[in-house]
Amino acid sequence: MKSKTNLAAILILSGATLASSAVLAAGSVEVSESVELNVKPAAIWALVGDYNGLYRWHPAVKDSKRTDNVRLLTLGNGAQITETLTAMDNEKHSYSYTINASPLPVSDYESSIAVKANGNNGSIVTWSSSFNAAGTSNEEAAQVIRGVYQAGLNTLTELYN
Repeated sequence: MKSKTNLAAILILSGATLASSAVLAAGSVEVSESVELNVKPAAIWALVGDYNGLYRWHPAVKDSKRTDNVRLLTLGNGAQITETLTAMDNEKHSYSYTINASPLPVSDYESSIAVKANGNNGSIVTWSSSFNAAGTSNEEAAQVIRGVYQAGLNTLTELYN
Protein backbone atom coordinates (compact mmCIF):
# COMPACT_ATOMS: atom_id res chain seq x y z
CA MET A 1 0.00 0.00 0.00
CA LYS A 2 2.86 2.38 0.77
CA SER A 3 4.31 1.90 -2.73
CA LYS A 4 0.94 2.79 -4.29
CA THR A 5 0.80 5.97 -2.26
CA ASN A 6 4.38 6.75 -3.29
CA LEU A 7 3.39 6.22 -6.94
CA ALA A 8 0.66 8.84 -6.50
CA ALA A 9 3.10 11.27 -4.91
CA ILE A 10 5.59 10.80 -7.75
CA LEU A 11 2.93 11.37 -10.39
CA ILE A 12 1.48 14.57 -8.94
CA LEU A 13 3.01 17.66 -10.51
CA SER A 14 2.14 21.30 -9.89
CA GLY A 15 1.64 24.28 -12.15
CA ALA A 16 -1.55 23.81 -14.19
CA THR A 17 -5.01 25.12 -13.54
CA LEU A 18 -7.14 22.02 -13.37
CA ALA A 19 -10.80 21.38 -12.70
CA SER A 20 -11.41 18.18 -10.79
CA SER A 21 -14.14 16.16 -9.24
CA ALA A 22 -14.54 12.79 -7.62
CA VAL A 23 -17.89 11.17 -7.12
CA LEU A 24 -17.83 8.37 -4.59
CA ALA A 25 -20.65 5.85 -4.58
CA ALA A 26 -21.09 2.49 -2.91
CA GLY A 27 -18.34 0.32 -4.41
CA SER A 28 -17.59 2.63 -7.33
CA VAL A 29 -15.43 5.67 -7.88
CA GLU A 30 -15.51 8.25 -10.65
CA VAL A 31 -12.70 10.70 -11.32
CA SER A 32 -12.52 13.42 -13.94
CA GLU A 33 -9.76 15.96 -14.55
CA SER A 34 -9.74 18.67 -17.20
CA VAL A 35 -7.40 21.35 -18.45
CA GLU A 36 -7.92 24.23 -20.89
CA LEU A 37 -5.25 24.82 -23.49
CA ASN A 38 -4.75 27.70 -25.93
CA VAL A 39 -4.47 25.34 -28.91
CA LYS A 40 -7.10 24.03 -31.33
CA PRO A 41 -8.43 20.51 -30.65
CA ALA A 42 -6.88 18.98 -33.79
CA ALA A 43 -3.39 20.01 -32.67
CA ILE A 44 -3.86 18.52 -29.19
CA TRP A 45 -5.46 15.38 -30.65
CA ALA A 46 -2.42 14.82 -32.87
CA LEU A 47 -0.51 14.08 -29.64
CA VAL A 48 -3.15 12.82 -27.20
CA GLY A 49 -5.02 10.73 -29.78
CA ASP A 50 -2.05 8.46 -30.45
CA TYR A 51 -3.08 5.51 -28.27
CA ASN A 52 0.48 4.20 -28.28
CA GLY A 53 2.04 7.63 -27.61
CA LEU A 54 1.25 8.23 -23.92
CA TYR A 55 4.99 8.18 -23.16
CA ARG A 56 5.29 11.35 -25.27
CA TRP A 57 3.17 13.41 -22.86
CA HIS A 58 2.95 11.57 -19.53
CA PRO A 59 6.02 11.89 -17.29
CA ALA A 60 5.52 8.53 -15.54
CA VAL A 61 5.36 6.51 -18.77
CA LYS A 62 8.75 5.65 -20.25
CA ASP A 63 7.73 3.20 -22.98
CA SER A 64 4.66 1.86 -24.75
CA LYS A 65 4.30 -1.23 -26.91
CA ARG A 66 1.08 -1.89 -28.80
CA THR A 67 -0.32 -5.07 -30.31
CA ASP A 68 -3.70 -4.56 -31.95
CA ASN A 69 -5.84 -2.83 -29.28
CA VAL A 70 -3.63 -3.76 -26.32
CA ARG A 71 -0.84 -1.52 -25.07
CA LEU A 72 1.79 -2.33 -22.50
CA LEU A 73 3.01 0.75 -20.67
CA THR A 74 6.30 0.67 -18.80
CA LEU A 75 6.69 3.23 -16.04
CA GLY A 76 9.91 4.89 -14.96
CA ASN A 77 10.17 2.58 -11.95
CA GLY A 78 9.83 -0.52 -14.16
CA ALA A 79 6.21 -1.26 -13.22
CA GLN A 80 3.91 -2.16 -16.11
CA ILE A 81 0.30 -1.45 -16.98
CA THR A 82 -1.63 -3.43 -19.61
CA GLU A 83 -4.59 -1.64 -21.19
CA THR A 84 -7.10 -2.40 -23.94
CA LEU A 85 -8.51 0.20 -26.32
CA THR A 86 -12.31 -0.16 -26.34
CA ALA A 87 -13.35 2.77 -28.57
CA MET A 88 -11.65 5.33 -30.81
CA ASP A 89 -13.35 8.29 -32.49
CA ASN A 90 -10.86 10.49 -34.32
CA GLU A 91 -13.62 12.81 -35.57
CA LYS A 92 -14.85 13.50 -32.03
CA HIS A 93 -11.27 13.43 -30.63
CA SER A 94 -11.88 10.76 -28.01
CA TYR A 95 -10.95 7.24 -27.06
CA SER A 96 -11.80 4.83 -24.25
CA TYR A 97 -9.82 2.02 -22.69
CA THR A 98 -9.77 -0.43 -19.80
CA ILE A 99 -6.94 -1.52 -17.51
CA ASN A 100 -6.28 -5.26 -17.59
CA ALA A 101 -3.38 -5.36 -15.11
CA SER A 102 -1.49 -2.69 -13.16
CA PRO A 103 0.09 -1.76 -9.82
CA LEU A 104 -2.62 0.90 -9.35
CA PRO A 105 -5.16 0.31 -6.55
CA VAL A 106 -8.09 -0.16 -8.94
CA SER A 107 -10.20 -2.87 -10.53
CA ASP A 108 -12.92 -2.75 -13.20
CA TYR A 109 -11.26 0.41 -14.51
CA GLU A 110 -12.80 2.10 -17.56
CA SER A 111 -11.48 5.42 -18.82
CA SER A 112 -11.81 7.94 -21.61
CA ILE A 113 -9.82 10.88 -22.90
CA ALA A 114 -11.53 13.59 -24.95
CA VAL A 115 -10.43 16.85 -26.54
CA LYS A 116 -13.14 19.42 -27.29
CA ALA A 117 -13.21 23.02 -28.48
CA ASN A 118 -13.63 25.55 -25.68
CA GLY A 119 -15.32 28.15 -27.90
CA ASN A 120 -12.29 30.46 -27.67
CA ASN A 121 -10.02 28.90 -30.33
CA GLY A 122 -8.65 26.63 -27.63
CA SER A 123 -9.35 23.18 -26.21
CA ILE A 124 -10.51 21.39 -23.12
CA VAL A 125 -8.84 18.04 -22.50
CA THR A 126 -10.80 15.77 -20.16
CA TRP A 127 -9.54 12.48 -18.73
CA SER A 128 -12.14 10.57 -16.77
CA SER A 129 -12.77 7.10 -15.39
CA SER A 130 -14.87 4.86 -13.24
CA PHE A 131 -13.47 1.97 -11.22
CA ASN A 132 -13.58 0.08 -7.97
CA ALA A 133 -10.96 0.62 -5.30
CA ALA A 134 -8.71 -2.42 -4.81
CA GLY A 135 -6.84 -2.90 -1.54
CA THR A 136 -7.45 0.67 -0.37
CA SER A 137 -10.24 3.15 0.33
CA ASN A 138 -12.28 4.79 -2.40
CA GLU A 139 -10.74 8.13 -1.42
CA GLU A 140 -7.16 6.89 -1.70
CA ALA A 141 -7.79 5.17 -5.02
CA ALA A 142 -9.39 8.37 -6.35
CA GLN A 143 -6.39 10.38 -5.15
CA VAL A 144 -3.97 8.06 -6.96
CA ILE A 145 -5.91 8.20 -10.24
CA ARG A 146 -6.39 11.96 -9.93
CA GLY A 147 -2.61 12.30 -9.52
CA VAL A 148 -2.00 10.23 -12.65
CA TYR A 149 -4.34 12.44 -14.66
CA GLN A 150 -2.95 15.68 -13.25
CA ALA A 151 0.60 14.66 -14.14
CA GLY A 152 -0.31 14.11 -17.78
CA LEU A 153 -2.50 17.19 -18.05
CA ASN A 154 0.19 19.34 -16.44
CA THR A 155 2.63 18.17 -19.11
CA LEU A 156 0.14 19.15 -21.82
CA THR A 157 -0.10 22.57 -20.19
CA GLU A 158 3.68 22.92 -20.26
CA LEU A 159 3.79 21.86 -23.92
CA TYR A 160 0.93 24.01 -25.21
CA ASN A 161 0.44 27.09 -23.01
